Amino acid sequence: MLSEKDKIFYFSLLPPALTTLGLLALIVSTIGAKAALVLPQALAILAANVWDPENERYGLLAPVLGTLVVASIAGAVSLVLGLPLTLAVAELLRGRLGSVLQTLLEMASAFPTVVIGLWSARYLAPFLSENVMKPLYSSFGFIPTFSCRPLGGYSLLTAGLAIGFSVVPYTASIMIESYRLIPSTYREACYGIGATRYETARIHVSLARPAIAGSVLLGVARAMGETTIAAMTVGNAMNISACLFEPSYTVPALIAAQFGNANLYRYAEPVLYLAALVVLALALALSAVGFKLVSGWRVRIVG
Repeated sequence: MLSEKDKIFYFSLLPPALTTLGLLALIVSTIGAKAALVLPQALAILAANVWDPENERYGLLAPVLGTLVVASIAGAVSLVLGLPLTLAVAELLRGRLGSVLQTLLEMASAFPTVVIGLWSARYLAPFLSENVMKPLYSSFGFIPTFSCRPLGGYSLLTAGLAIGFSVVPYTASIMIESYRLIPSTYREACYGIGATRYETARIHVSLARPAIAGSVLLGVARAMGETTIAAMTVGNAMNISACLFEPSYTVPALIAAQFGNANLYRYAEPVLYLAALVVLALALALSAVGFKLVSGWRVRIVG
């Protein structure tokens, strides 16, 4: 039985919770209403690749594909960097050093993306162009992924790497939390059969595989909505290419670049709202799968 004070406490939580859910529903419904003008032509718009407001011709194929490519690269970066960070915090640097590193990692989550975007545009893009893209193009230009001559460094690859750096703290934090939930009995059993520390870490990583996959999917979902870094590094061009060195667009970068003048044309603004709906649907789907993997794993591993 709940006491009167408990009831008052719990009921006092309902208004802010319902307000938050209501605001989210309002945002989605408003965006849907704004996109309603072009929803009947949604498939045609998504299959076309053109942005010509003067003639009211629009296509979102390049931005949608660019978003998927950039977010995938970001997810790969978050896995490659996040997993070693997880092992460093949870295995190698236990105690005070591990706590300090985890604190720094959590603080990095609040790092302004505009700073990362500015640094990436000024330093990362030229560095990648000279030291990564051009050598790969010269040596492996016969591979479609590296088949285009780099021009300035602003590209899908640069945007993916830069956004990947920004989501590493987020994905690594989920990995660390999940890794630490593995019961100590597993570690004791490993040491009991004579496993080394390295072998024990490998077994723990294997046990945490669903949670790691879920954290990467959550990072990919987050990367899909990144605007500032993408707009500053992706090159902002309506290109479709298998080559990662080509400048292109992501949906957030397209919205940031075109929204200011979109109200001057009849269909430009609704098309941008349609693009936002597409990214929202993709991000929500990935987030749902990621949360299900992580939460389901935690239930199974903790009990």
